[in-house]
Amino acid sequence: MAVERAHYPLLFAICLSLFTTPLMAAGVNAVLPEIGASLEASAAQLGLVSGVYSLGLAIFQLTSGSLGDICGHRRIFILGAIIFCLASLCAGFCSLVYVFLFFRLCQGIGGAMLSAAGLALLAAAAGPERRAAYLGLSGAAVYSGIACGPPVAGLIAGAIGWRWLFWLNACASLLVGSLMRTASRVEWRPAREKPFDWAGACYYAVAMSMLILGSASAADRPAIGISAFCLCGLTLVFFRRHENHNVFPVLNFRLLASSRVLLLSCLAALVNYASFFGLVFYFSFFIQIAHGMSVKITGFILAFQPLMQLAATPLATRLCNIWPTGLVCALGAALCGAGLLVAAFLTPASPLGLVFVIQGLLGAGISIFSLSNTAILLESAGRENIGQASGLTGAARTAGQLVSMCLTTASLAFFLGSEPVSIATLPGFMQSMRVNLVVLGLLNICAVWMALARNHD
Repeated sequence: MAVERAHYPLLFAICLSLFTTPLMAAGVNAVLPEIGASLEASAAQLGLVSGVYSLGLAIFQLTSGSLGDICGHRRIFILGAIIFCLASLCAGFCSLVYVFLFFRLCQGIGGAMLSAAGLALLAAAAGPERRAAYLGLSGAAVYSGIACGPPVAGLIAGAIGWRWLFWLNACASLLVGSLMRTASRVEWRPAREKPFDWAGACYYAVAMSMLILGSASAADRPAIGISAFCLCGLTLVFFRRHENHNVFPVLNFRLLASSRVLLLSCLAALVNYASFFGLVFYFSFFIQIAHGMSVKITGFILAFQPLMQLAATPLATRLCNIWPTGLVCALGAALCGAGLLVAAFLTPASPLGLVFVIQGLLGAGISIFSLSNTAILLESAGRENIGQASGLTGAARTAGQLVSMCLTTASLAFFLGSEPVSIATLPGFMQSMRVNLVVLGLLNICAVWMALARNHD
């Protein structure tokens, strides 16, 4: 289905944002050792670099979906671009790790607004007949950004320093916001008269914050970790009770309860995205420490996986046209699970070629899974719930990143303590990597069942 000419400016602005923000996220993962050395950060603190970004995404994906329905998704998109721009600019000037982590959190907030509002605008503009084509274009933009992130970050860090990665991204975000403001007038505001659920947003923010605090503290400060987990669970109980009695909730539990397809799609997405971010983090260190590769070479090696994701996008679209979408999702999850379980048993002596095989399996699996699963999720929610569905889609994705971060931070703290990743601590790092990837691989096997079970009455 061809793209409607009137939607060209909208598609270009959204796809540009979907290219630049993952480029930043993937690029930071590739140069974590450089950032850690500059900021004198421990391995556990480096685990939080991606974690706090994921926390901002996880909290504000839901909030942005609801705010977009009330205030207009175009306005939320532009505000997100401004926040992302300022946070990137400030992060590049940081010399203290905890100040840097704060601006990474702000980046996550801006990225959540861009993602949720952009997806809602695309879904509203496209309609069911063009949705697959528009999602394919947006997916290609995301995968291109991820593919370019590691090599671009490696080149920038090696040539002029990692800080320029943040400053250049600030310029790109400014361009995205300006383009949406001047070139596109498409707006979607289905809940104009409804109030925003501030209490629900605060409940959810506290719960996610306690989850990350508990994961970061569980290994070396178990009392704090257990207390944080308990508070997280208690807050979620109050959150659900509040949402069930709210007319326009941040997270519509009634919608999830009434649709098994929607619920299992969100759970499968959570598992799948947790797998992707866990592997990228560990491979960044594995390639540089175990195989002695430079940050530039590591960036190019890590680019192979998103390139496979990009290359598999046409195949994913074709499979959705000839196979039941549940089978397509199950195939993608199975490929991811296979790649993760193979990666879990890598050793420092394993040939580097095996890293490419693993990235190929995971890249193809993520592309095949993501396109079909997102289309099912949006379709099952209905047009009147597009804002909620876009928020749920992003929240499931970023909650997966948060789960991956929690596993990574806890296991690194357990096996390495406060020591950085180096040749001396490589055995502990490999143990942490093995435990995490086995868990994520088994969860993907569960995602295969989710993808199949949701299609049965």
